[in-house]
Amino acid sequence: MYKTTFHTKKKVMRHLLLIAVLWTACNNTASTNKPGKQLTAAITEDKPDAGPAACNKLIFFEPGAEIITKSYDGAGKEISCQFTKIVSVKNEGGMTVAYAEASDTTRANNHVSNMKYSYKCDGKTIYFDMASMLRAHAQDPNATIEASMVEYPIAVSAGQTLPDATGTMSFERKGKKTNMKYRYKERKVDGKEKVTTPAGSWDCYKISNQVDVEVDFPGMSDKAKQMMQTMTNQMKSTGITWFSPDFGIVKFELFQNAKLVSRTEIISVKR
Repeated sequence: MYKTTFHTKKKVMRHLLLIAVLWTACNNTASTNKPGKQLTAAITEDKPDAGPAACNKLIFFEPGAEIITKSYDGAGKEISCQFTKIVSVKNEGGMTVAYAEASDTTRANNHVSNMKYSYKCDGKTIYFDMASMLRAHAQDPNATIEASMVEYPIAVSAGQTLPDATGTMSFERKGKKTNMKYRYKERKVDGKEKVTTPAGSWDCYKISNQVDVEVDFPGMSDKAKQMMQTMTNQMKSTGITWFSPDFGIVKFELFQNAKLVSRTEIISVKR
């Protein structure tokens, strides 16, 4: 019971954190197939007919842009590869909205997950649609998901504090409801750093955060709940995101008790 609970909590923490920054890290990864080969939707080249100009320079708001990211475990072993296409970018109510399709491939079983989600920008802030990304990875298609938007200001500055992000995924097993609650908190801009990946080099802002995850399993006894709380208190999960105001998110790292658990970065960009 203890091992199962610990493994599940650790997996959920890592999964939810990586989704928050747009890329999904699985416990397995990249295939020998060419990334994105499974996508069939055509790219539409419609430029936004209006909308904040500051949004248009970001890679996630360029129609037809193709982005490849890879995730690695703490030892540097590749665990996943995601290919993303920006299908269309439109102006909706003064907000620039980018619609993306992605295929995420896992190495261990060569499994491909296809996803659809969106990003929004009002000229000052980028908003990541966490609920739609969580829904794409929910094992239960009937899962109920409620989540706030994850915000990244374009005019970011060192020392700035960013809003928390929260969400809940609920689903039923044999008539019993399971809830996974998370909170990304203490999001702070630590300063500027130059980041180099296989895709290039960027002047980025380093943004740190802590994450709390609470999992309530069906039939969990009071003793099990107490054990879960003890593990939560002992397991400190933190994340670091490198964000370029002229590009978008470039790199992300997840730590547990100050130990690197996973790293995700952009390895290829095609405009």
